[in-house]
Amino acid sequence: MTTNNSTKLNRKKHTILIVDDTPINIGVVTDYLESYGFEIIVARSGEKAVKRAGYVQPDLVLLDVMMPGIDGFETCRRLKADEATKDIPVIFMTALVNPADKVKGFKAGGVDYVTKPLHQEEVLARITTHLRIRNLARSLQQSNQELAALNATKDKFFSIVAHDLRGPFHPLLGMVKLLATVPGTTPHSEIREMGQRAHRTAEGVYNLLENLLQWAQLERGRISYQPTRLDLRKIAVQNINLFAENAATKGITLQSTVVDDVFAYADENMLDIVIRNLVSNALKFTPIDGRVTISAKPDSETPKFAEISVSDTGVGIEPENLNKLFRLETHHTTEGTAREKGTGLGLILCREMVEKNGGRIWIDSNGVPGQGTTVKFIVPLDNSGPNTTNWPKNDDPKIVDQAISETTELVQTMADMPISLPQTQLDELLELAKMGNMIRLGEQAAQLEAIDEQLAPFANRLRHLAKNFEDEQILSLLEQYVE
Repeated sequence: MTTNNSTKLNRKKHTILIVDDTPINIGVVTDYLESYGFEIIVARSGEKAVKRAGYVQPDLVLLDVMMPGIDGFETCRRLKADEATKDIPVIFMTALVNPADKVKGFKAGGVDYVTKPLHQEEVLARITTHLRIRNLARSLQQSNQELAALNATKDKFFSIVAHDLRGPFHPLLGMVKLLATVPGTTPHSEIREMGQRAHRTAEGVYNLLENLLQWAQLERGRISYQPTRLDLRKIAVQNINLFAENAATKGITLQSTVVDDVFAYADENMLDIVIRNLVSNALKFTPIDGRVTISAKPDSETPKFAEISVSDTGVGIEPENLNKLFRLETHHTTEGTAREKGTGLGLILCREMVEKNGGRIWIDSNGVPGQGTTVKFIVPLDNSGPNTTNWPKNDDPKIVDQAISETTELVQTMADMPISLPQTQLDELLELAKMGNMIRLGEQAAQLEAIDEQLAPFANRLRHLAKNFEDEQILSLLEQYVE
């Protein structure tokens, strides 16, 4: 018999909130479900359950009906009224056997019930069933969202192909036909101009096809990601050589200010495509006697990354158009300074390739003519080689002052604590207490005692409270050490 893998349940990845006002009942159910790998959190009242469910977002709630304060029915209603918790399945635990009470539970939003005294195998079976149903519903919802996104992308892709790929062929065919029929008396200068226009149009169509094919391959996962150590100065020089003739034709200075010994860890083909697209765009929108500069250096804000930029002195980009440039659904294009046609896909392709390499890309431009545009992106640095020497030295006064300041703050924080309880341990204990995860609280208490015998009284007290599901007293105990 074939097993459907989609229905298998990984219990270790599911969290169950048990709500009951009786510690003994909680303990029995908790021990049983925890032995099957479920993550268990608890609440001893309906009010706490509503708050805890919103905080933790459990996968399922096992809810007692008869409790002081708000009962299980009202607790369920409040969970279903909250957008954040309305989809969490609720199974009632009840000694009520009247059909009217069961119907009341279903009307409140429950998906099932188990009767007390509880039969452990039945509880496990019902929990497993409803978790599988929820997982399938989540998977279906995710698939529908992905399908909708793919359909939108496909529709936009065909729209771009239909408009941008077909459009340039009309003038291209017209110019080629004209060239074939011009009389012999036509001046050579006019024939040359028509030839240059035909060449520019054909080149634009070719660039569009290249971007379309590369984008399509990336979307289908056909372009492999093979990161390696890359010399950014070398890549900049390669692109300057590639575009030297284009730049000279428009009288544009194309230069690199990439500092030596800056190495990126990225896919060489993708990084080259990104820089090539950015340089092509910069040349397109920069007028005669302008300047295009490729730069690269360690990023000051994210030291483990290299910041690469392509800046120009061109026409700039209006602020309201900046957010359109990286989105396929907007398809924003602009004509270049020499009437070059844009594809609208270049920057979209750049964004996806930069993100594929673990970086991000953005644009600085205010739309003021002459002040130009700078497109920047970051990719991870490679510090494995012997020549990466662009980091601040340890004797930098700012670095030293910062280290002294941070050390002073740490010492002061430790001095203010009544006992030598590590801050990370305290934070984790507080988080577990807020979640109501008594099992892991008890485990952490045992670890504390193993770390330091002086913490034994504190650890024993914590373990005792966790065993009795006294979450409020645990929070009071821990908050004594938060100052």
